[in-house]
Amino acid sequence: MDTTKTMPMRAVVARRPIWSGMPRLLKVTTLWVVILATLPIVLIVGTYIYYQASGIILPGVKVGGVPLHGLTEFEAVTEIERVWNKDYRITAVDINALGRSWVVAPSDFGLRIDASINAAEAYNVGRGRGVLVGMKDLILTWWEGHEITPKVTFDPFEARIGLEVWATQVNVPVMDGRVMVEGGEAVGIPGQVGKTLDVESSLALLSTDPTAVMLEYRFVPLVMDLVEPSIGDVSVTAAEVERILRELTIRAYDPVTDEHYEWVPSREEIASWLRIERDDDELRVEIEDDKVTVYLVELERSLGDQRFFDHDEGLAAVKAILQNGEVDIFRVKYHPTSYVVQATDSMVTISFKMGMPYWKIHEANPSVAARGLVVGETIVAPPADAMLTLPVVENKRIVISITQQRMWVYQDGELFREHIVSTGMSGSPTLPGIFQVQWHYINAYGSRWDLWMPHFLGIYEAAPGFINGIHGLPLLSNGVRLWGDVLGRPASYGCIILTLDAAEELYYWAESGVVVEIQS
Repeated sequence: MDTTKTMPMRAVVARRPIWSGMPRLLKVTTLWVVILATLPIVLIVGTYIYYQASGIILPGVKVGGVPLHGLTEFEAVTEIERVWNKDYRITAVDINALGRSWVVAPSDFGLRIDASINAAEAYNVGRGRGVLVGMKDLILTWWEGHEITPKVTFDPFEARIGLEVWATQVNVPVMDGRVMVEGGEAVGIPGQVGKTLDVESSLALLSTDPTAVMLEYRFVPLVMDLVEPSIGDVSVTAAEVERILRELTIRAYDPVTDEHYEWVPSREEIASWLRIERDDDELRVEIEDDKVTVYLVELERSLGDQRFFDHDEGLAAVKAILQNGEVDIFRVKYHPTSYVVQATDSMVTISFKMGMPYWKIHEANPSVAARGLVVGETIVAPPADAMLTLPVVENKRIVISITQQRMWVYQDGELFREHIVSTGMSGSPTLPGIFQVQWHYINAYGSRWDLWMPHFLGIYEAAPGFINGIHGLPLLSNGVRLWGDVLGRPASYGCIILTLDAAEELYYWAESGVVVEIQS
């Protein structure tokens, strides 16, 4: 018996692709859907592989706003260094005066971005954490970007050096007040407060938060110390200069000719005489004596060769006006002249020609006094004002005419009194010349003639110890009053005789120094 079992027959059905039954258009569409669905993944994977293999930084990665996409780490270091450490600028600000600011490089103050650290951080984005995380980072940086905060470093030593260097630019020199004279005007320039950089305090502020200084505040705080000027307000000195520059009248008086002179220097001229000097913490106005003297010399030339100013006296007068407002009049003085002795000359005739007592001529010519006159020799004629030895009283003057036997008394340029007088007789004549009231004797005694001379004003010595003067009618010791009936004719022994009342009035009116001009 055939024990072979007959195996049941199974139908074998051939399998066909799932799309074999699909229409052709549907097949094509499905293929493209598959391709498009997988393409982004392929692109991402491909891009990721490209960036990883090329060693460049992912797209969208920035350090402090500096794009580093496509750069190698080394190139990123260079770019960060250029942008942040070479080209980047912030502002240095005087914190006490915000208007004072300077554009500076942070590196000047020890502030830098660590380019190596930041480039390495940028390079490491999308690396080192696996493929999937890396591709995720690639997508995010590409889509959203990836910002890296710059790493700030601070070098206190470099910052100190930078502050010290910048101090020379930011310091404000203290300016003491000064006064200048320009165009005849006083110009006062008040003192200016100075500023000096406090390096230590500025360094301390920098050190507190260097990152904020460089990235957030973007300014370097400069602490400035104020330096007050030694001389601030100059208004008082300027006012003093302006007072000196007011209109100035320089007055001089010639007692010989009885002439008054006035000169008004310009403000510019006066200004040229002034110098502003510093005395510790004050200014003072100095008058330059040499320049005033030069001005006086120029005025002096207008007077001719015979007359001059005593420069010390003139300088003192001008300074008194400038400094104190005091009106001071200085004297015009005279130089000695010369005289050639004539054959008909004697010491008496020369004395009358020169208007000088003989002894005054001897003083100027000692050799003549010793040996006498020599015809044809040139002798010194004393100055015309040689007998004016006292300070001159400018507003009073006594004029006497020998020819007219008259006296005129002037006060303030106006005729005050007129008197008939008697001058010296021919044997003892009155000497013409320019003299002064030198002595006052209420009742002088003339021993040679045994007479008293009331209200005697001594005006010159005819000979040493022998004084001629002005007085009232003389009185002999026996009580006889002389010359009351001869006034108007020469009658005295050289003096000038007045009535008793006129002599008394004149005695109290004419103080010492009043000029007495005796005309021939």
